[in-house]
Order: sequence, then C-alpha cells, then structure tokens
Amino acid sequence: MLKTKTSLLTMLAIAGGLSGALPANAQQADRTRELYHIFDIQTEASRSDVVKAVKDGMNINVSDSQTITPLVRGTPPEEPGTFELVDPLAEGRLGGLGALIGAAQAAQIKQVKCDGAVWIATAQRRIRGSQTLRLTLCLFPYANDDARGYHLDAYALDTEEKGGGLSKRLGRLIAGAIVGNPEDWTNKTIVDLLREVHRQTDATVDYVEGQPAFTERPWENGWQVLPSNDENTEEP
Repeated sequence: MLKTKTSLLTMLAIAGGLSGALPANAQQADRTRELYHIFDIQTEASRSDVVKAVKDGMNINVSDSQTITPLVRGTPPEEPGTFELVDPLAEGRLGGLGALIGAAQAAQIKQVKCDGAVWIATAQRRIRGSQTLRLTLCLFPYANDDARGYHLDAYALDTEEKGGGLSKRLGRLIAGAIVGNPEDWTNKTIVDLLREVHRQTDATVDYVEGQPAFTERPWENGWQVLPSNDENTEEP
C-alpha cells in the first residue's frame, strides 16, 4: 500500500510538471496492435466442461462478453480448424472507403470467422482513458490416433490511448501506477484463462504459435494478482 501511495504521489508530481508544457487539448494519438495465439488443449474432459472452464477463465479479466455455442454435428476432425480474418475493405468490396481511413481504423472492422468451432466468444477489457482490448476466442475440437482435445485460437485487437490533454495523461499515469502496463494485462487475460482451463479439466496445454509469441509457459505457474515477467511475449 505504501509503495502504491508513493507511486501515485510521484505521478502527481510529474503531472504537475507537465501542466506547464502541455496544452489543455493535446493531440490524441492511439496505438493499435493486432495479435494472435493458438493453444493445444489435450484433455479427456467433456466438451461442456471444457467450454465452462474457458468461459470462466475469460471472465476473470474482461468487463463484458458475448458467447455462442454453434451446433456442430458428427465426430471431431482429425485436425483442428483455425480462425480466419476477413477484411471487408479487401479487393474493393467497399469501394474507395479503404483509401479514406488509416490502418488502425481498418483493423477495427476486420471480421473473425471461426467455422467449425464448438464455442466462440467476443470479449472486451477496457481501462478508461488508457486501453481497450477486444478479444475473440474460438474453440476447435479434434480427435486422432495420437491425441484428443481442442485448439483454442485467440485473436486480439489491443488499442492503447496516447497523447490527449492533461486530464487524459494524468488519468493514464494514475492507472499505470495502480495496475501497471496495459500491454501486460493483455497477456495476463489470456494466461489466466489457460490457468483456469488447466485447473478445472486437468488439461495439458501446449503453445502452438502466435505473434508476438510466448517464450515461456506461464499458465503452468500459480495464480498471481498482477502481471509478471514470465507472462511476457517476445518483442516484435
């Protein structure tokens, strides 16, 4: 508590110094990055138990979510499916609109397709004035002679607010002193989800691929209140 209080006082002092150098309404300059991860979840748990575990893990760190459980008939395929990104601006589908908006705005309207998934979720984590994380999760079943389980595909759009007037900058300084770097919470949101899946289903979770990639296996470690270094991904 003392450390947090000291950090807040430091941030307020910095903000005081900035007040003379910044206009009241400085230019807003958001930073948006796309990322994805694919995990292999091997378990003998039932589909409903796995879906519950993923949903419970997702809800640990997100503010709101919507889920759908599509009707998928028949036996699971030998190889899991994967998500696809659909760009409405590609190949001139929306005329000249693509030329009128920037790359960050174009990323915002991309659509995620999860054909063959048994569970799909969209979720959002928002830190007012600091970060907005939009997350899409797709759970793809598979079964073959070697293994049985699911691939969990995660696609995220992480927007960090930069610039702005003094009030916005001060808000970000205070939020950072309390909860840390917003990007670290993006990783923690995904890692906590996997920890809950492992806890509820005793699953073996392996990392398949991603960008930026995880360099360790933090979901195998114990619960932590705040983000930790072992949850970091490689530098882009």
